[in-house]
Amino acid sequence: MARKRPSAHSDAQFALFIEQMKGILEGGAGSEFDHAVRRLIGTGKVDLPSAGSEDTGLQEAGLQEAGLEEAGAEERSAEAASPSPLARTLSDLPEPPDFDAIEAAARETGASRAPLMVLIGKLVLGSANNESLLIYILMVLLQTDEPSAAIVFSTLNTTRARLDLVSRLARVRISDRETRDALDEVVKHFNDANRIRNEFLHAMYTVDGKGVITHTQTMRLIMKGGRTSFGEQTPIDRKRLDGMGKACRDLINLNRKIWELLPRLQEAIANTNAKDAAAAR
Repeated sequence: MARKRPSAHSDAQFALFIEQMKGILEGGAGSEFDHAVRRLIGTGKVDLPSAGSEDTGLQEAGLQEAGLEEAGAEERSAEAASPSPLARTLSDLPEPPDFDAIEAAARETGASRAPLMVLIGKLVLGSANNESLLIYILMVLLQTDEPSAAIVFSTLNTTRARLDLVSRLARVRISDRETRDALDEVVKHFNDANRIRNEFLHAMYTVDGKGVITHTQTMRLIMKGGRTSFGEQTPIDRKRLDGMGKACRDLINLNRKIWELLPRLQEAIANTNAKDAAAAR
């Protein structure tokens, strides 16, 4: 605490002023004034100084202030000695991996990772190619040109939103039930393929000390048994790799189905337009 600027008056003058004020005030008011002054100078245990004496009360107040400053210094010292929340958080971080050792071991296990890498690449490539065909489906359903359909496609920045638009347009544009059911089946296969693709595209991968990829971990919160955990680990075993291979073959078949469906969509839209025109006459 900063000390106040010293008064220009002497202690004797200050004491005389206090005595005169007490004499002017009557009865209880003088007592209250005396009590207020004692609190102001920081002591209620010693008498106010008389003229010509040392200001014992002010000395006592100074000692009290010095004690407070010393206690504050000790408290600040204790805070500095204790670790900050940031330091405690950093101490909880895991040790960095031994990258040199992992890379050296990974050279010997590269062949074991190749099948997984190839399958992930096929999933990404097949999904992207199939999704691009949604531009042609939108082109037919919206009865517009390819650039306009591409603008609609790119404006909707998620696969789910694009498929949702296709399903809604089909309900109002296609009157033929079989064609609409065929399109709904394509949308269902799209959703199944995207689920498998996202399972590997948006996952973290666990690598052991030999550089072998052993597990995937989903990057979302999991509630199980009343407990919350981050992600769910799934081993990458032969069964999982076989499932990825099947998903890649399904993507190829889906691509063929979309190309086969496009002429049917055109015909269904034309028939719907003809019926609407006839009804309007």
